[in-house]
Amino acid sequence: MRAHWGSSLGFILATAGSAIGLGNIWRFPYLIAQNNGGSFLLIYLLCIILLGYFLLTSKLAFGRIAQTNFLDGFQKVAPKQISPLWKQIGGSLIILNIFLVCSIYAIVIGWTLSYVFVAGQNLFSTNIAVNQELFQSLTNSYHKQFFWGLLCILISSLVLIKGVKGGIEKAALYLMPVLFGLLIFMAFRIFLLPNTEKGFSYLFQINWNALGFDTDGFHPHQLAHITLLALGQAIYSLSLGLGVCFIYGSYLKPDLDIKRAGLWIVFLDTCVALLASCIIVPAVFSFGLDINQGPGLSFVTLPFAFEQVKGGRFLMFLFFVSLFVAALTSLISIYEPLINLITEKLNWKRKRATFCVAGINVFTSMIILASFTKKVNLKVIGRDLFDWIDYITGAYTLGLAVLVFCLFMGWEIAPQIVENLKIKNKFWAKYIVFVLKWLAPITLVVLFFTAW
Repeated sequence: MRAHWGSSLGFILATAGSAIGLGNIWRFPYLIAQNNGGSFLLIYLLCIILLGYFLLTSKLAFGRIAQTNFLDGFQKVAPKQISPLWKQIGGSLIILNIFLVCSIYAIVIGWTLSYVFVAGQNLFSTNIAVNQELFQSLTNSYHKQFFWGLLCILISSLVLIKGVKGGIEKAALYLMPVLFGLLIFMAFRIFLLPNTEKGFSYLFQINWNALGFDTDGFHPHQLAHITLLALGQAIYSLSLGLGVCFIYGSYLKPDLDIKRAGLWIVFLDTCVALLASCIIVPAVFSFGLDINQGPGLSFVTLPFAFEQVKGGRFLMFLFFVSLFVAALTSLISIYEPLINLITEKLNWKRKRATFCVAGINVFTSMIILASFTKKVNLKVIGRDLFDWIDYITGAYTLGLAVLVFCLFMGWEIAPQIVENLKIKNKFWAKYIVFVLKWLAPITLVVLFFTAW
């Protein structure tokens, strides 16, 4: 008998938890900081509303129609005989993405757990150089990163062996309210700091020049650049290329309204990204720091800022707890499609399948760490394996998986998707088909060429 979610709230929080991760709390703030704040935010919200929401709900509907693993789903829902290439290409991309993403995600989530303990021991400094050395001592150490990554993999596995209702859903019901509570508290505390009004203004004020609308005319390349960045973040943030939405949809009961649930998932996902930005960007402005720090904002610059605030060490501890919780819910969700596949195709018990996937993740992470920490020379064209996997998945393979699913849903099963979503309005029914057949595929192809 196939597992099902115990409640609509559990499903919404678990699916939101799969989307909410390092992409929201770590990646989004430095992207919005580097790309003119409110201008990037406006385009990002348009990408989420016009594209991301419809891709999310369509994949959830596809999963609910299939009621099986992501390999067999293509053949099962097709109204006529289809090419086996759909299954072979789509399934292979999902499996590849899961292994590649997990191999580096386990390392990065290990950083967040390590920093929870660093913050708890008050090891940060008001000297940025000291914080930089602290971060480098972690990322240069094979054994430290392996220990923290292994601990995160173990925690995720212990949740997953409990199943859908007793493990994934239960963890989401506890962890997601904690995450939102921590982020809201920290955002309010940052709001009370002096000189943060510039940061909040930067976040929400639209700079039309950055979007190409200048006094001397319209510059489309500027709008195209920021749109592609925002769209890439939207796809990354909603976990659309990892098979999570499909599998979570396959656990749905027929009576749940996916349209409404999808709105809540997108809303919660976006709220976390905005809350994280309201913590990081105003804090950087408050202390006159460089807004273009990139990924170092969270691990180097932010600790420096909080060290100078009354109660800042406690806030810093809460921030890294939030970062770890968000990353943990995502790692749990990334494992699930592969665990489901193994249990159904090989007829294994869930515990055995879980530790098999976890074991493979440990092995691949060990190889990545060996290259990342320069234990072995595995650089190719100046990049180590960590950098290559981050680049390949972010620029190509995640988007390719989304492209395959879009084309299949748009050209093979669009009427079933519309029917399962119970869309009665003719305009929206036509629009979702247009998104799946044309808008999403064309946009993704443009993204690929831009990355190339």
